[in-house]
Amino acid sequence: MNTRFTVEESNLICIFAGEGRSRVIEGIERALPYLDDPDMEELSNRTIGKLHTMTDEEFEQLELTEAE
Repeated sequence: MNTRFTVEESNLICIFAGEGRSRVIEGIERALPYLDDPDMEELSNRTIGKLHTMTDEEFEQLELTEAE
């Protein structure tokens, strides 16, 4: 698997994680219209793009932990 996530991207995924890759993508996409911060919009779109490039199997192998 070649997809690498930044700490910020991993934290964003953790917020929506639980039901698989497609549900994480859907959750982030649903939140996009409510974001007033251009940096958060860019982070969200970048994360969605990376999630689209990986398979469900690759997503399941990710070891995601929220950073404080």
